[in-house]
Amino acid sequence: MNNLNPPGLDKITTWADDMRVWPNVMYGDVYNFLISSKAVDGQEMKNFKSLQSYNYFQSGNVGAITHHVYTDNTFLMRAEVRSSQTVSRMNSVYVHSTQDGTVKNGWCSCMAGRCHACSHVGALLWKLEHAVRNSLTGIACTDESAQWNKGTTRNVEPKALSNITFKKPKVGESVMDNNEDYVPSVRDTPLFSSDAEFKAAIKNSPISKLFEIKGTTVYKSFNCTPMSNVIIQEEHGEHTSISSCRKCYTFFNKYIELNDTKRKNLEHGTKGQSSSVLWKDARKLRITASSATKVPIKDTTDATSFIREHLHPKFTGNKYTRHGTQQEPVAKEHLRSLENTIIDTGMYVSTEEQWLSSSPDGILNGDTLLEVKCPVPTKWNTLEELINGGKYDVIKTTEGHYQIKVKGSRGYYMQIQLTMYCTGLRKGKLYLWRCPDDFILINVDYDQEYVREQVQRLKDFYVRKMIPRIVDEVDSDRLTFSRLFCNFMR
Repeated sequence: MNNLNPPGLDKITTWADDMRVWPNVMYGDVYNFLISSKAVDGQEMKNFKSLQSYNYFQSGNVGAITHHVYTDNTFLMRAEVRSSQTVSRMNSVYVHSTQDGTVKNGWCSCMAGRCHACSHVGALLWKLEHAVRNSLTGIACTDESAQWNKGTTRNVEPKALSNITFKKPKVGESVMDNNEDYVPSVRDTPLFSSDAEFKAAIKNSPISKLFEIKGTTVYKSFNCTPMSNVIIQEEHGEHTSISSCRKCYTFFNKYIELNDTKRKNLEHGTKGQSSSVLWKDARKLRITASSATKVPIKDTTDATSFIREHLHPKFTGNKYTRHGTQQEPVAKEHLRSLENTIIDTGMYVSTEEQWLSSSPDGILNGDTLLEVKCPVPTKWNTLEELINGGKYDVIKTTEGHYQIKVKGSRGYYMQIQLTMYCTGLRKGKLYLWRCPDDFILINVDYDQEYVREQVQRLKDFYVRKMIPRIVDEVDSDRLTFSRLFCNFMR
């Protein structure tokens, strides 16, 4: 790479400023490019020093990122990065990557930019990684995300000394600006610990008359009955069963327990599954058939990471999940073309254990659970090759039949068994799909003893570790519900 600029740069006339379509660059992609990729001499770069470029990004030296999409759907990302030696000089930085986040190349106008990577290229990559990790990209991003992309220290406002950190940050410590910083000339917005304290402050303020105008939203808000949390004042009891702790049991009755009518309404109202707000809220309060395989098996294993990711998921998808989302409707349509009926479903809550739920891919021919898997071809070309490799969750018996491994690494067996338990179905099929000429349907019988053991283990975990954490998260307002979910549970 002898040029300072990407090939064909002079032919690019349009640059988009839209974070919603940024490539899915993650930590592994940054590491692979800066450390493991090939340099101009054909050897691994091993540019460990470039990892310090994270400080460039944290210091606000990366400007707004714009991008251009090539005809092969790869991205050329562009930004101005301030030089560390001369703050008045801005370096033009470019990164070429695929949609799934694989970094193909980097360019910079600095002296070190003649190589594959420099600290300025790394700084741009860290900004992309930070945006993806904190869900600032994607179709749901907001104007706040766009404001965040504005970039460099040109936008930094004066701060009070009490809001400036002078010490060197520790490894892994974030020094990114937060919304609590303020300009010295701006008066702090008061916070009130109670509704009575807030009303007293308003009555003593110059704008108190505005709150007395009947018919206005302000008047209604000021005079309405404040929402009360019926469990916030209680303390936890013992967690030996759902009802042993009054605090958790009150929460369970209010937000989790459903009668037959509400269970049916929930299934009908969540057929969009991941696109449904109701589905997302109801799912967070339960162990699901798909997440059960991640529940720690040993009682001594720390469950913090599992519960945190379940309640506040940061995973936004990757090329494997996107492939599955795209191919599942195609696979179903092919199955329908073979004279099968498939009913799309929403969330099923177990009638016996309402802390457990599942969201099937469909019901086949009225009485059979359908679970669709669309593996991504990597080092294999056919499903037969994938299974013969021995690492997949499916094996082929000496009689030529396909079976699901009970303890497969992906947890397919547990997911299907628990889904049959929640739906009441006693027959299932695992549908492996690559294309119309390469698919496999595998029969799965209901394993009652296995389900009994797993449900008991999961229930113990839920009672002792999960529901207390859920209740505490709601009490502290770290976990909130949509208005749709609150209205549904009334």
